[in-house]
Amino acid sequence: MPKTAEIVAGRPNPVRTTGVAGELAVRAAGLTKLYRHPWTLRVTRGVEDLDLEVRRGEVMGYLGRNGAGKTTTLKLLTGLHKPTRGGAWIFGESVETVTSRQRLGFLPEQPYFYDYLTGRETLEFAARLNGLGAAEARTSARHWLGRVGIADAENRRVRRYSKGMLQRLGLAAALIHEPDLLILDEPMSGLDPLGRRDVRDLLLEQRARGVTVLFSSHILPDVETLCDRVAIVHAGRLVRVEHVGEMSGLRSQRVEIRCEGGVLPAAPPALAPALTRIEHPGEATLVLEDGDRLGEALGWLLGAGVRIRAVSPQRVSLEEIYVETTREAADESSAGRRSA
Repeated sequence: MPKTAEIVAGRPNPVRTTGVAGELAVRAAGLTKLYRHPWTLRVTRGVEDLDLEVRRGEVMGYLGRNGAGKTTTLKLLTGLHKPTRGGAWIFGESVETVTSRQRLGFLPEQPYFYDYLTGRETLEFAARLNGLGAAEARTSARHWLGRVGIADAENRRVRRYSKGMLQRLGLAAALIHEPDLLILDEPMSGLDPLGRRDVRDLLLEQRARGVTVLFSSHILPDVETLCDRVAIVHAGRLVRVEHVGEMSGLRSQRVEIRCEGGVLPAAPPALAPALTRIEHPGEATLVLEDGDRLGEALGWLLGAGVRIRAVSPQRVSLEEIYVETTREAADESSAGRRSA
């Protein structure tokens, strides 16, 4: 039996800009999916006791290692998997109802299409599934083919599309009915730098329209650019949710101090562990890991007669926060297994 395209049926209402303050686009409570092997009966955790909220109009990144439960979560929210226990709601409607998917656009990690159709036929098919009439489907298909940058391949059969072109086509299929909520699983996968920029611009455009976006990605600079908040999942459990703009303030900032002269004097013993030296002929750079100790470091340098050229705070990146969070979660899981 051939695998069918993962396109969600139902035509949405237009994006609404009014409503109850703080209304949630997505809510999951105790959401759990356990898989039981049919022969060994061994149970594997997809996600467990997931509590997640995505507010209307925000862009949320969903992060985690391979196998952490990201795709399982997104398939539960789109009704492609049924939960073992717990529940989830899209704009207040249970995900187990068909109507919850009328305002939803979904891009799976590996979009699949009938490869004997052309790109234009594929999008017309997606549009008709989402309730558009024939004439409107034709118009929308041509518009979105151009918008995602594959208008020149509209009459080419999908079997001749590259991976990046299929990704663009999948994004167009998710957007063709102008949904209120986009759920995207690795939308940047297989795209070149120009394609990634195009997708970023498209998502920012949807955000400006008031569309809510929930997407998973391993490309953290894109997540940092696009997202209002990020959620980090590890081994099927949600371990952290933070506002992107506030993450750099969660710990003391690193500071870079550029000094004249290629060799610096020895640092006081109490300060030395917080410093990293990078020395070159004519210039030396000190990286201070704890920004709260900047006054102490500058006092030492000025007291030693060192001329300072620049002091530059270094923002803590999302990548550093993500690595730190997943390592801590892994350490806690290992400690829990040892104590069990």
